[in-house]
Amino acid sequence: MWRRVCLSSTAASTSVVDDIVTFARQASKGEYDQVLDVLKTGIRSKPGSIGTSRLYLVEAELRANRGEWDNVVELCRQSASVASDMSPGSQEESRNRAEVELAACRLGTRALLIGHKDAEAFQTAQQCLDIARKSFSAVGSEDKRWQAMVLSTSVAGLVQHASCEFDSAGDSFENVMSLLESDNGARTALDHLIPEALKQAAAFFAAQGKKERAVSLGMRSIAAAEERLASNTLDPLLSPRVAEEVVGDAKVLMAQSCMYRKAWDDAEEKLNDSLSVVESVAEGSGNDQHPYLAMVLLLLAEVYCRTGRATLAEGLFREIMKILSVSTAGEGSKGTIAVHPSINSLASWRYSQLLSVLPKRETEARAWKDLATDIYEEAPLKRLTEPGDMFGSLDRLSGKGSGGQGVVLDLMTRRALPCTGDSKFA
Repeated sequence: MWRRVCLSSTAASTSVVDDIVTFARQASKGEYDQVLDVLKTGIRSKPGSIGTSRLYLVEAELRANRGEWDNVVELCRQSASVASDMSPGSQEESRNRAEVELAACRLGTRALLIGHKDAEAFQTAQQCLDIARKSFSAVGSEDKRWQAMVLSTSVAGLVQHASCEFDSAGDSFENVMSLLESDNGARTALDHLIPEALKQAAAFFAAQGKKERAVSLGMRSIAAAEERLASNTLDPLLSPRVAEEVVGDAKVLMAQSCMYRKAWDDAEEKLNDSLSVVESVAEGSGNDQHPYLAMVLLLLAEVYCRTGRATLAEGLFREIMKILSVSTAGEGSKGTIAVHPSINSLASWRYSQLLSVLPKRETEARAWKDLATDIYEEAPLKRLTEPGDMFGSLDRLSGKGSGGQGVVLDLMTRRALPCTGDSKFA
């Protein structure tokens, strides 16, 4: 049916593109190939610059859900390029073009961060800022201009944070906070426009040790994303799948705030809550070994370690390493590229910490420590300090060692984001 609709006109109308976008965003995991076919057919039907750009973007969203990050980067570039090259004939077309271009650049930035391409991510984040500053100038576009500035400034801060540029990241997120405030206090009425930015800011302030601000922003991001999940599916700046990921990521951040306070029961409850969201994301992607599952289980294993459940913790570590494809067997494996090296290194180090306090496991502990150290060389965290100083000493669980500088696990970039030296978040 969808192919016939697309081919029935030489230039697909906006309503047909809307229908394709809705179909693609609501499709189940078993319809992946069918959706790709519909999107490619729609693009071949030449639905105009905005329509083509939107379809490239939705294909990028779909492939992101499957973890095809190189394809995501290329599709985002195509989407942004088509949008940038068009000559809008009206203020509405100009706004639509800017929205799609900004959405494509933001998703492309995230894909580059996951792919360990930080230098390119900096460039794409700068492109986001340029789009926000130059667009949405028409009368009546004030909320859209504000939204664009918040989203682009927060993604710039995220890239800076991920690359261990604390000062510049701090400036970016303080600018975000200024945008979030009005003369009457917090500008919460527009939170539904920026749930991902709220979550990104929450993660940074958690890493800074500003716990109350982090928790407040995290709760706002959950509420905002849940509101967006109940709204229409056509907005290029936030797909339903991304809104669901924001909910899961923010809930994981709330659990980590409990871990900081050593509120282990609360942390376990929140991690189990976030697991239900993450499992839904995994089911939608058709991947029952989704990296998000490994990241949440990694935190849950830490809770088990801290509450005397070593056997349960080790069972989780075995499952985590299976999902991440990390192994010390034979020549060893540094793990899947589906997550950033900082996650593979952290998981290996945490497993070594557990083995270090178990009887007669010294050889295994050493092997996992060596693998973690090897993987760590590939992560920006290396610029700050050594793995033991970042993740904690190997005898940490014995009560004798140091806790380390700490990291915040960020699902949506699949990275361990560094804490500042005095935050001790994790």
